[in-house]
Amino acid sequence: MSTEAGAARNGTAPREPASPPATPNGSTAHATPSTAAPDNTAATPAPSTPAPSTPAPSTPAPSTAALAGAAEADRREASELGLREILREDFRRHYGSFAHPGLHVLAVYRLGQWRRTRRQPLRAALTVVYKVLNNLVIRNLYGVELSEKARVGRRVHIGHHQTILIPPYCEIGDDCTLRHNLTIGYAGGSASPGDVPKIGARVELAPGVHLIGAITIGDDVRIGPGSIVMTDVPPGSTVFAAPARIMRPPVR
Repeated sequence: MSTEAGAARNGTAPREPASPPATPNGSTAHATPSTAAPDNTAATPAPSTPAPSTPAPSTPAPSTAALAGAAEADRREASELGLREILREDFRRHYGSFAHPGLHVLAVYRLGQWRRTRRQPLRAALTVVYKVLNNLVIRNLYGVELSEKARVGRRVHIGHHQTILIPPYCEIGDDCTLRHNLTIGYAGGSASPGDVPKIGARVELAPGVHLIGAITIGDDVRIGPGSIVMTDVPPGSTVFAAPARIMRPPVR
């Protein structure tokens, strides 16, 4: 019995013979000729591209602008800071020297401001200490009259400490520089909140400056030595006194 007959009896169809081997010219018997280009990938394998690895998340280093922005982000006023915090700023502003007279002046002033927020009997005890230091040391020894009713901003620098008058209700902004022989006064017979100067931030006052009356000094103003200012000064301006005249001796 033949194989075909056995397959027919079992109900299975005979399998087709395998395709004939390729001829030497690349064609295959009984097959449709292919028009595709020959595949050369087997001879020259394509370079494999490794899968990109996911780097571990890292915190970028802060830029200079970011650090400057962080420094400027603290917009709190002097009254919003604690005594230790604002004294630390004043200490750094005065070259980190505990012996600087300007630091002593501001330290007594900050104590006088801080005591007003305390309760009795601590407030009464601090008032005695403040009055003694302010009247006997700051005023009589250092030559600085700084009223406790004045409003002094943060990081104010007192470069020279003799002959400085800062009356009640006067306002001095942050990062200002004050020097000796400075008079911040009022034109009337008594000082009221509307009769005294208001000084902006980052203002530099040279020796011998006199600010008189209800005037406003803008931010980033520089006022030269010996200037008497009785009008408003716009921000970013520079003020100088009239130049000295040379009086030549008479010819004999």
